[in-house]
Amino acid sequence: MAERAPRSALLWASAGLLLTALIWGTMTPLLKVLTEVIDVWLLAALRYVLGLPFLAACLLVVARPAQTPRRLNAARLAILGLAMTAFSILYTVGVRYSHPVTAVVVLNFGPVISAVMARVMLGTRAAPGFPVALGLALVGGAMVLFGTPGARERGLALEGGEPLLVIGQICWQWYSIRAQQWLGDRGQIGLSTITSAVAALWMVLVYLTLWGGGVAGGVPDGLTWREVLYLIWICVFGVAVAIVLWNVGVSRVGLPVAALHMNASPVFAVLTAAAIGLPPTGLQIAGGLLVLCGIVYMQLLQVGRARSG
Repeated sequence: MAERAPRSALLWASAGLLLTALIWGTMTPLLKVLTEVIDVWLLAALRYVLGLPFLAACLLVVARPAQTPRRLNAARLAILGLAMTAFSILYTVGVRYSHPVTAVVVLNFGPVISAVMARVMLGTRAAPGFPVALGLALVGGAMVLFGTPGARERGLALEGGEPLLVIGQICWQWYSIRAQQWLGDRGQIGLSTITSAVAALWMVLVYLTLWGGGVAGGVPDGLTWREVLYLIWICVFGVAVAIVLWNVGVSRVGLPVAALHMNASPVFAVLTAAAIGLPPTGLQIAGGLLVLCGIVYMQLLQVGRARSG
């Protein structure tokens, strides 16, 4: 799926993926807050709808692909949008009904899921050094998680939403593979805009159906300015910006390696906490360094391969 890219493209893709990890690292706690004041189904729909204006603006200013892309296939677009919709619903509801500790544990296994799906769907083997980098990332992520004050007391309780997070990740990884195969010739911003627009349509239909049936709630009476900022962040940055960066990264380094970068999300969550006056523990710092070592190790191997190629 990912062609051999020049060193500069690999470095930029890795930087974009780390930025995505930073953005998504803030998503879980913010979603947890917003689902307390906004209906979970409405919030799942708003995530894509409110991010579309930014994607459309980006599409207007970027250069069009040099070659004329293939005609759009309505059935494929519907399936891609449905996969994104399923992920959005499963992720939002899964976070809402998961223990915060176990949710992070489940999400940290994203690279394992992506590696298996890439093997099954594409027949690709893990890149050289990937198992070592994955091991470092998983161990480091566990250290960051259990180094959090109070994590041991909370334990690893299951609250029912964790399986939804696993299924949601499978849907997202499937989308990531098929989107590159079916729409990669339209450029990554074009790919991201088109699929997000279709997902937004699906989400609106799902919400209106559930609202009409009395399952989903309506618009909240009011939001604080902080909650409005949280909503803007998860819609514009957490969806629009992050999806573009993610798709660019997948097209350059491949799905398993791109997913490996997402294990840095807990590290950025710790840094965010430190910025607001909650300094990290020694175990969190050590774990964060281990995660970053895994990512840097994988990146150095890929740059070395690009140089030799």
